Amino acid sequence: MEKVHDRKEFFALVNSVSERNRDYFSRYGSWSQPQVKLYWIEVNDRYFKKILEVSGARLIDTKFYEIEHENEVYWVDASDSRIWQIFTYAETKKADTMVKERILKFKGADNVWLPEKFMTRIQRDMGYNDRGFGIQYKDILSPDSPRSDFSAKLWVGKRHSPKQDDFLKSVKDIFSMSSVRFGKNESGDGYNLSGQLYELYYNGHMTVNTCDSIEEMVALYDFIRSTYRNEIEHLETENKKRASFIEILFSDNIERDGFDFRTNNGQGKLKLWLQPYQRDGDLIRYSGVDLHTGDFVQVDLSDNYSYVSASPGSCMNVAPRFGTLAARYMSSNVEILHEGVEMFA
Repeated sequence: MEKVHDRKEFFALVNSVSERNRDYFSRYGSWSQPQVKLYWIEVNDRYFKKILEVSGARLIDTKFYEIEHENEVYWVDASDSRIWQIFTYAETKKADTMVKERILKFKGADNVWLPEKFMTRIQRDMGYNDRGFGIQYKDILSPDSPRSDFSAKLWVGKRHSPKQDDFLKSVKDIFSMSSVRFGKNESGDGYNLSGQLYELYYNGHMTVNTCDSIEEMVALYDFIRSTYRNEIEHLETENKKRASFIEILFSDNIERDGFDFRTNNGQGKLKLWLQPYQRDGDLIRYSGVDLHTGDFVQVDLSDNYSYVSASPGSCMNVAPRFGTLAARYMSSNVEILHEGVEMFA
């Protein structure tokens, strides 16, 4: 991969690789090089400088950094100090490992968590066509083994039958989507590849399958970044005015004993270290710490809903994290509401 010295050269590289891949596809029916991948990372303001330091990021342009990890290069766009964007051509497994080891394992850094309705909103608002989705459900709360574990990817072409529509609808009703695939002006007849095709994942990761317009790609990921940041900052602004709670509605009843097991030791992607302190009918109240930032949090948990609250000035990335992971591991679908208004949707 060519050496990049600044932001301008990086975008020139992305454009060049896309053009080479389209040309190669027209001749041989496959790509010659990996496509660019993008990770969004939520970084709390209190830890911005520290995370840059421990990650080993090297400044190459204004708020644009480079990280080298196991012979792969990662470019970090921190022009939005709250939501970083990390680009790479590394294989997904290698990239996932780098992001976890060099960024996410440190206090103050967290995934950008994208609930199903947020992902479909992005597709709709940006005018992209539905090209399929992935599902992933893993029951981590049940004390019994073996536990349920479902995953699949269903790619949708431009034409499909009514029976397929019925099947796809039933799958969406039963499972929460872990990724969405969408495109615009795309075509591929075995010799030519044009348009744009992306896959967006629940944990803030996007793969660019093909792109013949860098401007369109930039507009897409900037919209995702700004929309997510606005939702987080709205919750934080309201929480500073007066303490309020986030309501999480579950489509299925959850196993609350399993929730105790997952949160009383502070391990796992939830990043919550909680202890129960009161039982009120079917409601169990917990207090503890959001390990992402060390902020104090409270969780009230019932069979099919939960209230999450944090002290004023806290990071509210806990809301989409709790809601998104609840859909992955506790329930099939969730809604996230603040004072009766649905958020991240």
